[in-house]
Amino acid sequence: MQRGLVAVIAALAMFPTAAVAADLGPVPQQQVVSHHRVPDRHMTPPQLWAPAHATPRHSTRTGYVKGRVTTRHARLHVRSGRGIGYRVVGSVRPGATVHIRCKKNGSTVHGNRRWFQLSGHQGYVSAHYVRNLRTVRWC
Repeated sequence: MQRGLVAVIAALAMFPTAAVAADLGPVPQQQVVSHHRVPDRHMTPPQLWAPAHATPRHSTRTGYVKGRVTTRHARLHVRSGRGIGYRVVGSVRPGATVHIRCKKNGSTVHGNRRWFQLSGHQGYVSAHYVRNLRTVRWC
């Protein structure tokens, strides 16, 4: 009897609207459970996200995010705009580290519309061929 009563009281504490429908009759004083906070048992729920100011999305010190070119044999074209229709203004060797300033959408390359603007000049590379090492901010 006592275990069932505790379960009902716990359920009523969890779902206060159920208290209206429950009719247990008179309860002896020794079985009444007071509702108070136990300081040692208070648990803070885990934080599943971090505030934007707590973890920078990109390097605030340098203004860029490092990325690695993923091509194996061919050099990666640096273009004047965000698409394969723009002229080639340079190239980067396979496996090289690049400094990414920001990202924008452009023409699609193998299903990927993102283009990274490189730090230090106005050139763009397709994000399909670069593995960014941290989150890149939008331009």
